[in-house]
Amino acid sequence: MPLVDPITMSIVAPASSPSTPAKPSQPIELLPTPIARLVSQAHPALLLSAYYFRFPAFVADPVPTLLSSLLPLAVVQTAYAITCLPATGSNTKPAKKVKLNATRKPAADPGTAKAFVTSPLSA
Repeated sequence: MPLVDPITMSIVAPASSPSTPAKPSQPIELLPTPIARLVSQAHPALLLSAYYFRFPAFVADPVPTLLSSLLPLAVVQTAYAITCLPATGSNTKPAKKVKLNATRKPAADPGTAKAFVTSPLSA
């Protein structure tokens, strides 16, 4: 049974969906600095411990407890964003992780590649 608009008594056509699906978003890489690594590890522990110690007050009186913890939470989140996340629109690509004992392949000499290409032509 088609959908009918109760006011105009006309048939409601379903909205057409776009033919191309939306591009999935990629995760944001942290900055490759030692302080960013330290803060990214300490951040969840700091938040969890703050709520753990404030839990009795939260159960007793939730609204004032959440209001009083709003400013410290905003400071911690802002510090995390400034320290660990890249600037908006920056094209920083994460550095390639290099294995410690990896052996490098010797680069091919460009002159020999040209010799192989031109040798059949000169014969």
